[in-house]
Amino acid sequence: MSPNSSKKYSMIRSTWLVAGLLFFVPPGIYSQEDCSAKIQEAKKFYEMGMIEEIHQMLSPCIEYGFTRTQKIEAYKLIILSYLFDDDQFEAERSMLEFLKKFPEYEIIPNDPVEFVYLFDSYRTSSVFSFGLMGGFNLTDPKIIEPYTLFNLNETTLKNTMKPGFQVGIGAGRYVGKRMLLNLEFYFSENQYRFSNEITMPLIGGNDAINLVTFSERLFKIEVPLTLAYEFNVRTLHFFIRAGVSAANLTGITGIPSRKYAQELPPFTGESIDMSDYRNDMLYSGVIGAGLRYKVPRGVITFDLRTNIGLNNIVKSEKRYDNQELAAKFYYIDNDFSPNTLSLSAGYYFSFYKPKKQQ
Repeated sequence: MSPNSSKKYSMIRSTWLVAGLLFFVPPGIYSQEDCSAKIQEAKKFYEMGMIEEIHQMLSPCIEYGFTRTQKIEAYKLIILSYLFDDDQFEAERSMLEFLKKFPEYEIIPNDPVEFVYLFDSYRTSSVFSFGLMGGFNLTDPKIIEPYTLFNLNETTLKNTMKPGFQVGIGAGRYVGKRMLLNLEFYFSENQYRFSNEITMPLIGGNDAINLVTFSERLFKIEVPLTLAYEFNVRTLHFFIRAGVSAANLTGITGIPSRKYAQELPPFTGESIDMSDYRNDMLYSGVIGAGLRYKVPRGVITFDLRTNIGLNNIVKSEKRYDNQELAAKFYYIDNDFSPNTLSLSAGYYFSFYKPKKQQ
């Protein structure tokens, strides 16, 4: 092969290689710079009142070539150009298309009034949301009626909060512009401890502290139904909530301990199944507050709430039936209802169906 033929063959091969690369490279990669220039040009056209070409200029780049932020800017310009031209039909069509692509969009302070007015005429909240949550809790057992085998006047009763956890799923639906109804299902663990401190004379006449403790751990399936009211601060959605909750106790155990004197180690018993001495159902009122932050196709939630126990979970008629607790550890149950403070975080996937409001 002659040198000229070799050189010609090399040029042809390079040409085909470049053409092949251009064929397989996505259009957005090599048109992004050009599209960025077009959106700036479209802004100038709009400011000058030259609106006829804006839609044609920006539409190809909306499909590919724009970043997410640029797509939002482009849609705003297109909608505003239609409004400026008094073409309400095309403005509404473009707004609906915009909301389907960016349903979580939040109005920002520098949005034009015309755009805000049209935006507010559409339903922009989610139709339905479904999510996962998890977090930690502290349980404070509220004593309804104290009981002890010692002299109650000479006994100090104390409660100690201990940490637990909760995980669950939930579903939410807006029943008003700012009212959100939530139904949730949680599996949770709650822990707490009761203490009886008694001053009593021992042999020899010296006083000593007699300490009796009972640490309890319960598991339950909980179904809260709450109504939340939202109020917005820029892109953050704060809310307050109230409702009721019903829980089925699936397991409950306790560990007793007794300490005779300050210098002696405590005597701790084995774990005891307390299911026979507890009611199966626990009812509570729910109050709380939190934060919902919109992200693409959903919301991230942070939820702080208090469950206020409404019923006694102790079977009063069986208070003295546990002979091991009474005879060996000098402990009997108080009538009580658990109060729980919990903090949860979660993600809700949102289903949107934007439409013009009547």
